[in-house]
Amino acid sequence: MKLKSFTLAEMLVVMTVVAILAMLTIPTVVKTNRARAYSDMLDKIYEKIETAMILDKIFGLEVGSYGISSIDKTMKTKAFFELLNEKLKVIKNCDLSDEGCFNSDNLQGYKLRLISGAGILVNDDYRGEYDPVDGNNRILGSTYIDIDGPIGPNRPGADQFGFYTTSKGLIPMGGPQDNLMKFSTCLDDGGFACTAWVLVNKNMDYNNCPKVLNWETRLRCEQ
Repeated sequence: MKLKSFTLAEMLVVMTVVAILAMLTIPTVVKTNRARAYSDMLDKIYEKIETAMILDKIFGLEVGSYGISSIDKTMKTKAFFELLNEKLKVIKNCDLSDEGCFNSDNLQGYKLRLISGAGILVNDDYRGEYDPVDGNNRILGSTYIDIDGPIGPNRPGADQFGFYTTSKGLIPMGGPQDNLMKFSTCLDDGGFACTAWVLVNKNMDYNNCPKVLNWETRLRCEQ
């Protein structure tokens, strides 16, 4: 009885097909895993800042006392910055410098570098507006997080994300109720409106099919 076997040519064809399939699928898998990892890291930093604000309310200065008054706005933002510098694990305090903490062509503000490598920037953006979740809650400023600090692509929606700073905590930009930074303009409006999407849906599919995604019916490119 003759045993059937594959020829060398057949094996080479199979290996070529497998290699092509791997080349097509590996980038997608890598992008998916990166988006999930960035979402998880962003969530952890978000939680640490929220915890710092809660502890601040319990043990001393009420965060709401930073207020929304136009008087001495810089010092009020500085007070929140100093709270984060005190409560978080910081390896570098860049203050208003542009070096080594948070690189951005458009944002200005007080900057920190965390021990995890992430960068944080706080400023007065959107101060005085009403937050998109609670119509009675005024925005005190904005908090921006760069997941991998100054060494990454430093691009909103890629590794940089934005939150409204309020007396009740941070609110991620671009949520379903957000009319200040609408998710529908996520990539056209500086990219920070992608923040809530990444946290909730654990993907960055807005890079691939931005026109079909929405909070109501389409949470991924492929359903």
